[in-house]
Amino acid sequence: MNQVLLSVKLHPQNAATTLATRTTENVIADLKRPIHPAHAIANTHWPAADTLNDEEPERITQWVKQTDPLSEFQDEGNYQIESQEDYLEPEEEDKAHVAKPRKISERKRRNAAIADRYIQSMLRRDLEDGISRVKPGEESQQSARWLVNQSESHRIISSPRAYQTELFDLAKEKNVIAVLDTGSGKTLIAVLLLRHVFAQELEDRARGKAKKVSFFLVDSVTLVFQQHAVLKANLDQPMNMFCGDMGTDLWNPEIWAKHLNENMVIVCTAEVLRHCLAHAFITIEQINLLIFDEAHHAKKDHPYSRIIMDHYARQPKHLVLPKIFGMTASPVDSKTDVKKAATDLETILHSQIVTAADGSLGGYKVTSKQEMVAAYQSLGPVFKTPLYEQMYSRFKDNKSIFRKPLKFASLATRELGSWCADQVWPFCLSEDESKKLLAKTEKHYHSKNIPEPLSVLEQRKAQLVEAKQILASHRFEVPDYTEGSLNSSNLSSKVVLLVQYLRERFERPTDDKAIIFVKQRYTARLLAQLFKLENIRTEHIQVGTLVGTRTGVAGDLNVSFRDQVITMMNFRSGKLNCLFATSVAEEGLDIPDCNLIIRFDLYDNLIQYIQSRGRARQANSRFIHMYENGNSDHMSMIKQVRINEDILERFCRALPEDRKLVGNEGNIDHFLAKERSHQVSNLFN
Repeated sequence: MNQVLLSVKLHPQNAATTLATRTTENVIADLKRPIHPAHAIANTHWPAADTLNDEEPERITQWVKQTDPLSEFQDEGNYQIESQEDYLEPEEEDKAHVAKPRKISERKRRNAAIADRYIQSMLRRDLEDGISRVKPGEESQQSARWLVNQSESHRIISSPRAYQTELFDLAKEKNVIAVLDTGSGKTLIAVLLLRHVFAQELEDRARGKAKKVSFFLVDSVTLVFQQHAVLKANLDQPMNMFCGDMGTDLWNPEIWAKHLNENMVIVCTAEVLRHCLAHAFITIEQINLLIFDEAHHAKKDHPYSRIIMDHYARQPKHLVLPKIFGMTASPVDSKTDVKKAATDLETILHSQIVTAADGSLGGYKVTSKQEMVAAYQSLGPVFKTPLYEQMYSRFKDNKSIFRKPLKFASLATRELGSWCADQVWPFCLSEDESKKLLAKTEKHYHSKNIPEPLSVLEQRKAQLVEAKQILASHRFEVPDYTEGSLNSSNLSSKVVLLVQYLRERFERPTDDKAIIFVKQRYTARLLAQLFKLENIRTEHIQVGTLVGTRTGVAGDLNVSFRDQVITMMNFRSGKLNCLFATSVAEEGLDIPDCNLIIRFDLYDNLIQYIQSRGRARQANSRFIHMYENGNSDHMSMIKQVRINEDILERFCRALPEDRKLVGNEGNIDHFLAKERSHQVSNLFN
């Protein structure tokens, strides 16, 4: 048997962090700073965000050092992934519980009490405001913005952790890039920083200075909606959100002036701000803070890079330029020299990388996880199904409609099997997709420099009707799957392995939540369809897809952004427990914590590995790398990302001490009570 699944042994080690304190003067100054003019009452002050966590205790960090999974690679094995619990040797277990609590000053206890009262007042305000929630069945009648606001309308500012408040303190003083793991709360730090900048801005305006605005920049439309909803739930200043689909490139200076005058912060795609700066609708001096979400994109001609290179770096030194705060799980997003990429990012963003004092990439990983590799049998060659041959012979020249499905159907016979290869056609020629294909056909016809006869357009439209007739008369196969067998006549060994494992995982009632990462939207849709069939699914698996949106791209299995929001809400509520997702789920989206992540298609670089792995946040999570048995490229990639992560960790450990987060003093008993289920872990060879 060539099927190999291998679990990884974990070797815990204990390490304690050092502590840092804040001066009484800083605490008092922050407590006196008003958040909003309406709250600037003589004898009533809201504590500043960076004082909320002075009671935060020292975090007892448990390092989880891991052996290279490939170093224990076996030639034979069962398809089943064996369970392997984290363990402590008896003497190590004794040491793990010898943690001497630190003494907390009376001042810190008073500040903690103030913070608790503040948090409770914020929560009471939410209750008094009667924040509405989504009711069952109500989603279909609501807009995308309403749905996102509901799904993200929770306060994150109420529980900052030690490293978050410390990073906030650093970000107030200089430009920084926070390198913290997925799920470690980078957005909370941005919220704290925005609140601090708002307070300064209100003071400046009161002194007669010109108005300035903050920009929260993201790389996708989906993140515009999400991050705006998070800010709206946690900040009490006016804000708005923009993306290219709103027609911002057609706005005139008056429209922009109105928005800049009315808002304290604008959440938008980076291209919107780049366009605005390029046309002088706003100048860089009118901005007080630039937040770069997923800052690793700042390279080459990406809008992040262009904003800095064209409008920030070229300014005279005497100008007061906006503060910069970048957030990323890794400064590297390509197959390149890790250390050089990190230093290049610092140079482009005029910032310094800040990470955890222990050198771990994430700084705070909420749970340990088991990483495993799973080998499937070598895949066969690409071949042509009878349906493909029929479609190709009739429609190969109609590239405006059939190019994408023809290409996918050909390659899918090897990767997924003939069943999936043929099933792409009903998807692509569904009623909704047909309308998009017709629109694309007409657009392609009218875009020709040399006009074609109208008969050409009519012929292509007729071919679409003919293709649907072929499908209507075609007899599609049933997926060939037998429990316990590795062989299938129309499913690849890669798909069979996934079916076997998910059927076993969801064979009984469970609270498990899984994300299966794939590279192509077609693949996500087809696998989700497969797991809805009676002979494949189990009673307890409820599948969905998360593939992002591409406005107007025909033949690409498009879904609306609104549908994707509903999918995430259903996954969060438990109505769905297994998502087939493309890279849209890797980066930035607030997806509920999962305990099973499977890389059905391997990552291409370090950032994809780190971000997808970071989705596994629940206790006893599993992260599974699937690769083809004997495929040297796959094995090399698995090894390389671990090597690159180790290089990046060593780079972070070599940073000056003032760029490492070490945490604040606190009561260890209080920490254990609140964070008992949380662990910090780091994976390296």
